[in-house]
Amino acid sequence: MNPAPEHPELDQLSDDLSALLGRVGLDPAGERPGRRDRIDLRFTAVAARHPGRIAAQDAEGEATYLELELLADDLARRLSGRTGPGSAVAVRVRRSCTAAGAVLGVLRSGAAVLPLEPGHNPGLQEFLMRDAGAALVVSDTGLMRDEIPAAKVGRYVVGVRPAPAVARELPLESAFLALPEAGGPPGRAAAVRPVSHLDVLSWLDAALPMLDAGPDDVWSCFHSTGLDLGMREMWGPLLSGGRAVVVDRDTAGDPAAFVRLLADRRVTVLTQLPSAFARLTEAVRGCSLPELRHVLLSHEPVDAPVTAAWHAAGAAPQAVVRDVSGTPTVL
Repeated sequence: MNPAPEHPELDQLSDDLSALLGRVGLDPAGERPGRRDRIDLRFTAVAARHPGRIAAQDAEGEATYLELELLADDLARRLSGRTGPGSAVAVRVRRSCTAAGAVLGVLRSGAAVLPLEPGHNPGLQEFLMRDAGAALVVSDTGLMRDEIPAAKVGRYVVGVRPAPAVARELPLESAFLALPEAGGPPGRAAAVRPVSHLDVLSWLDAALPMLDAGPDDVWSCFHSTGLDLGMREMWGPLLSGGRAVVVDRDTAGDPAAFVRLLADRRVTVLTQLPSAFARLTEAVRGCSLPELRHVLLSHEPVDAPVTAAWHAAGAAPQAVVRDVSGTPTVL
């Protein structure tokens, strides 16, 4: 499924994408492109430079930048006329090497993505979709009751949902709807929170130069894309020409298996909630992660004894540990 980099189809795709970028005023040849205000446009520029490079891999396979670009384009065409700016589309997909293509397809349609984890409580999913005003869903795990199939792209099905009782108009610049976090107002259901393209891209514009991250880096994708941290994990590699290693839920729940994955895939950039990092620190003793360059901690207080134990274990002597919840701090 992965075409060779020298295949003429890749040359044609690169030419086509370069022409598209030229029409919208972007330069695909830049080493570090200037600011662009949409995630999907930045991805198109990266795909034009690296069409045959592996963009993402999971336990079962891998996908090139070309394959994700074509999937996103096909899905966006199927969504055309059904959704657009100011609307949300639920994306209920497995953690896989092609999941980013499904997300990109929704973004390319102009809509915002409401990320849902397959297997989560159907009642919760219904609440979140109603709250977001999502009239469409993209799924590779089947449709729920009252969702009617309308189109199919590869293994992804576009389903039409019942019209929401109250239409929600999202900010036009919305890219994602982050899921409610714990600790909201008591007695009140928390609403999904719009996250703009610029929210994600501003973090990347600051982080990628700081990390000196580029096409040679391999990032683990451990968290749900419903979290800000999960968005950073996904777009850090895919908007810098790197490789995303998608961690399935079973491996994510087994620190020892996760350590083996980090070593086998030669991961160089690891992002973690500090609570998950504490469990990883216990599992990493006696192991070796010589390729790991950066550990990024966020969204929770960092426990100093845990970082001290990590350094004492000596498993990743090159890794710089940072708290990136606010101003990045080396720990």
